[in-house]
Amino acid sequence: MTTPNSDILAVGAHPDDVEVHVGGIMAKAAKVGLNAAILDLTLGDLGTRGTAEIRHREAIDAAKILGVERHFLQLPDARFTEGETERIALMKAFRSIRPLVVILPSLDDHHPDHRRTHRLCREALYYSGLKNYPCPGEPWRPLAIAWVGGVNPTSPPDLIIDVTEVWPQRMAAFDAFDSQVKTDPNRVMTKISHPAFRSGIEGRAMHWGSLILKPFAEGLWCEKPVPVGLLQLWHSLK
Repeated sequence: MTTPNSDILAVGAHPDDVEVHVGGIMAKAAKVGLNAAILDLTLGDLGTRGTAEIRHREAIDAAKILGVERHFLQLPDARFTEGETERIALMKAFRSIRPLVVILPSLDDHHPDHRRTHRLCREALYYSGLKNYPCPGEPWRPLAIAWVGGVNPTSPPDLIIDVTEVWPQRMAAFDAFDSQVKTDPNRVMTKISHPAFRSGIEGRAMHWGSLILKPFAEGLWCEKPVPVGLLQLWHSLK
């Protein structure tokens, strides 16, 4: 029987996506001894600020701060499709990393790449468990799939995880993406570099935390009933 290589894998369309939404969960997973990893589909090279090389370097630095592994699929930013080429690339990655729990971007996010990543990963995660699908590697399917709520979630999380003890570490990983998040009058202002964006991250975490009487928490969404694998992760991170 194939054994897992990773307890939790968070997928982002671009470097910094994971750090924006679940940096705390990833840092806490590493802190309690779980094998945690991030998979970035692209290097975000079509973004307004930064280059592929800069964003790759920042992503490596952020992963070190969080204490997690990082993998890069290097699909073309904004131009990847939901076709067989991308599906096979993801299936190979999932069969190699073999995660127990996978966290995806929001299906309802404002960014087309995030929505596309969610759909593409859901398909690839299903097909990667099929023995006869023509793809290298041993078949693998995670115990549970969850996703983030985006910057403006329309419903409360299905699972809330206290990240108070790793909050400074989590925000240090976010700040590692200097090309994207630093407010600089000499550079073009973007949504993520505006001070209000950082405030939004902190505000959401404080709100979710208030629901469980903790200073900071992060949320996950999933299909119901909540998968056992996700409940096991929650128990590990309590």
